Amino acid sequence: MRILYFINGFDPGGAEHGLYTLVENGFFEGHELEVVGMCRGRGELASKLQNALGEEHFRIADDRESLSLWGVLCGAYLLVRELRRFRPRTVVLSLKQANLIGRLVLRFFPSVHCVSFEHISRYRARRVERIYAVLLKWTSGRVDEVWSDCGETLEATRGYFLPRWRCENVVPLFCLDEAVPEKGSYEPGSILKLAGAGRLVGRKNFDRLIEVVRKLDEEGEAVELTILGDGPEYSALEALCKKHNLQGKVHLAGYRAQWYREALEADIFLNTSDTEGFCIVVAEALAIGLPVIATNVGGIREYGRDGINMLKLHDDGVEEIEQAIRRLREDEGLRRRLGRQGRADMKASYSSETLRERGTAVLSGR
Repeated sequence: MRILYFINGFDPGGAEHGLYTLVENGFFEGHELEVVGMCRGRGELASKLQNALGEEHFRIADDRESLSLWGVLCGAYLLVRELRRFRPRTVVLSLKQANLIGRLVLRFFPSVHCVSFEHISRYRARRVERIYAVLLKWTSGRVDEVWSDCGETLEATRGYFLPRWRCENVVPLFCLDEAVPEKGSYEPGSILKLAGAGRLVGRKNFDRLIEVVRKLDEEGEAVELTILGDGPEYSALEALCKKHNLQGKVHLAGYRAQWYREALEADIFLNTSDTEGFCIVVAEALAIGLPVIATNVGGIREYGRDGINMLKLHDDGVEEIEQAIRRLREDEGLRRRLGRQGRADMKASYSSETLRERGTAVLSGR
């Protein structure tokens, strides 16, 4: 079967890197896949996908790093051109702009099976969030099937679709990297090392982690926090660190393709997002055996087990985060049990083999 995957671009983020995970681990095995992006995006991901797929199966409409109106128009044109040339049976639309453009274009190709791939329970778009919600619902009549990165996302995004029967499938965008070593020691050091990772956006609440470090520091705790990622909140977080004189205790390390390799020496991984899809960074932290403290949102509800492979925050306020950190700080045995169980759970549920099997199950009905 011929499948065309249409996406905004190739920033090194969850949904974008998740596509590479699917390709690399054989989700589309046995099918002919072509990927079309409206812009190149930042980093090396576009080149990695092009090498994995071959130049003949990889197209970019606009070579710039960020998506613009020009990129959207070029993307719509390129999609039409590839629909006529490649003649796919199925088109997968990933991220909200690609979903809108793809649905509008596919109205002129009624025989093509349209899949909307949902990655987060709520679309965020600053001032135009309501406009996106209306447009997505209005164009949803063209969608034949919905994929989501977890069951939580599938349930939450149904409000963006007009009522009608559609096939629904969960397609996780995570696979355990067997080559990555797991955490070896859980013995406490003289400094409590905390880590967080992800795109620096408001819903991730990295400012709360900085506030936690400020409180712990004031209470005499030797603590350091490393945040791995970049995004629009970088300057605000940097200013917050300067305001509280935490430059030596909070490190904004920037984006790392395999951030978890650098986080192996951390004592605790923290995720305080108020909205998530699958939440790849938490799954990656579990996969290397890091003790995890996380808000109970998105896919974390499904693969996270409170007190068994992580500690869940039911109140994401600063005080509860601090209490959870102190609980793990004082209990080496609990850190070890959580870390080892998290690694075992990820290995059992998210191997390359299980991802290939999921691809066969999802795509066999075409």
